[in-house]
Amino acid sequence: ISYNYVTSIKVNQIELNAPVSADQINKLVKTESTKTHRTYSECTGNYEYSLNPSSNQALTFEIYAEDNPQIKHEQFYQDKSNFKQLGQTKGRVWLTWNNSKDMNDKIVVNNTQITPQYTLQQFKQDFKHSAQSMNPKGDAQVLILEVEQVKEFMKHPEDFSPPYTAYLNFSFKNGKLAQFSIQQALAC
Repeated sequence: ISYNYVTSIKVNQIELNAPVSADQINKLVKTESTKTHRTYSECTGNYEYSLNPSSNQALTFEIYAEDNPQIKHEQFYQDKSNFKQLGQTKGRVWLTWNNSKDMNDKIVVNNTQITPQYTLQQFKQDFKHSAQSMNPKGDAQVLILEVEQVKEFMKHPEDFSPPYTAYLNFSFKNGKLAQFSIQQALAC
């Protein structure tokens, strides 16, 4: 097995290993004074809303049709330019902190809290397999699995890997956490 896995990733008590409603995004980042960008992904056929609340933080919210059966037509998105307008629309959240010093959020992975003080030594204890496959630059991944995927992962771990499986990316410099991101699975 090349990677450890987690089944829960909470930021400010919001579970991100599940679709999240748009009106909860303001609990993750300050959305009021930040411009939201809407893009349509030709590859997946999904709409994405993204914003950069600070120079060191980025959030992308990807909306999947299967999480929103109430939305029957693409026209729904035409006049939606921010998270408040999206309301109960559900999406998957990608969240990046480019500088761990700016991580003021409460981040809990399974039962482990990830803070700006999180060290490479702690990572090696918490995620032994992922630590062994760390690249020379200090980047390591921990998979994010749905509970029902765990049994399949234990049988066929080779079928699960970033970027086609959701994952956490840890970047360490000088033994300390420098960057951290929550990456959802890429479809194409």
